[in-house]
Amino acid sequence: MVIIMSNFLPAAMINETLEEVCEKIADLKLQIGKTDDETMISRLTELEEIALDLWVFIERFPCQPLIYTGQGSTEEIINRLDWALTFMEEVDYGEAFNKALKNIK
Repeated sequence: MVIIMSNFLPAAMINETLEEVCEKIADLKLQIGKTDDETMISRLTELEEIALDLWVFIERFPCQPLIYTGQGSTEEIINRLDWALTFMEEVDYGEAFNKALKNIK
């Protein structure tokens, strides 16, 4: 069995948590609606809108967001990933493999 360790975690929990927050806010709004506390309803509505906006924003990504748990600042990690992706797009793997084989012989 091969175990691959990674400093990247899927951030699905963010979507699940946002959904749960929205549901709880909606429930509280229904309960508070019975007491006519307009200030509380207004603040809960603001929280619900913020959570929904974030949830919709994340859902629009073409892939699930990742959480990086390794060393380095956010800027450093973004720069490393950009460099790696650029390098990967520029490499002809067939040619690189053939060169590696020639160097071995």
